Amino acid sequence: MRGSAAHPPSARKINWDLIRVVAVVAVMMGHITLIGPAVMPGVDPYPVTFSVRMGASVLLVISAFFACVTIRREEPGRWLRRRFARLLPAYLVAVVLTYVVTRVAVLAFNGWHVRHGLFGVLFGTPYATSPAAHDPWYLPTPADLLANLTLLQPWSPEWRALDWAYWTLPVQVAAFIGAAILWRHRLRGARLKTLARVLVVLPIVLWPLGWLPPVANVVLGPVQAGTGIGHAYLFGLGVAIWLWSRRDISHVELVVLGAIGVVVHSLRAPFPVEAGVGFAVMLALIAAAARGPEWDNRLTRAIRRPIVWLAGISYSLYLVHQQLGFVLARVLSDVGMSGWLRLVVVTGAALLAGWALAVLVERPAYRALTRGPRRLDRGTRRPERGTQRRERGTRRKRVREREPELVGGRL
Repeated sequence: MRGSAAHPPSARKINWDLIRVVAVVAVMMGHITLIGPAVMPGVDPYPVTFSVRMGASVLLVISAFFACVTIRREEPGRWLRRRFARLLPAYLVAVVLTYVVTRVAVLAFNGWHVRHGLFGVLFGTPYATSPAAHDPWYLPTPADLLANLTLLQPWSPEWRALDWAYWTLPVQVAAFIGAAILWRHRLRGARLKTLARVLVVLPIVLWPLGWLPPVANVVLGPVQAGTGIGHAYLFGLGVAIWLWSRRDISHVELVVLGAIGVVVHSLRAPFPVEAGVGFAVMLALIAAAARGPEWDNRLTRAIRRPIVWLAGISYSLYLVHQQLGFVLARVLSDVGMSGWLRLVVVTGAALLAGWALAVLVERPAYRALTRGPRRLDRGTRRPERGTQRRERGTRRKRVREREPELVGGRL
């Protein structure tokens, strides 16, 4: 049976889901196997280490590409509300969950105690009563919780991210707000091409700022982190690939912009060669998915169901896999669990938690916040049943074709 008969022609392409899953798995495996044992006291190493740091960058490129796709379909203000409806509810729940779990776990890891019961556990100042087996973990404060809930954590060194992966949320929100404003002011055609070029080269232009005295970086660092200027090249690449897919820029220009992006990404990564090669390959795949046919073959048909499922929970998985995974890895290390089994358990727990957050929070919240009015205004004639059926079918088709937004993890 041919692929076109195996699934509805209006179903979204497996290309994008497959790229998302590869990127998310790269983020998750890098955080679990590389970052956790390297920076979290008491987390034992794993038998394998994934050091190709490109997943978060790929996810932000995809996000920028689909911002270009979707913003053209509706009024910018409504588009922005829909983006926030997808991003923020699951994020806010994940922030509260991560804060509570981390507070409870860190008090136990560090041998600290608090007064005033549950309130003290969540908000009190601890005191040490027993020696800890390892260096202490950072205990998040109520100020950290408030800063993360309001997306202000990058703006002051006084506040810490509850999960390092959360750095992308302020960047994503700033980028969406900027896109809505620019689109409302008719950013089209040649001006959009210019914007893509400027965004790609902007980190190079700003590079000398890193040589300024530390006093200046105290001010400039939070500005770059909060606005995402340092990662502007990723959004520029997403816009450039979209323009190329519409044949608005040439092959040569896309290759030049992509090469600049790969160099910038490599210089920022801890393992430049692996990161550069991985990022270049993923950019090529994104371009192939954007302009080429669907990857419909025997292999993709065989793995379609798990790939679509993983892509569907990828954003929620990104929100819960890192800090909560570190806590679980520390608990399992303390009981002496072997490396391979610990890797399986931590990965499985992240998948389960991501699925639960997607099903219980992300999807219902998005439906509730984007649902249109149910009642017709008085005096408005109700459309015929046949018209209603056609409108419902059109809406279902658009939902199937719409590509969900996704945020990457930590670079």
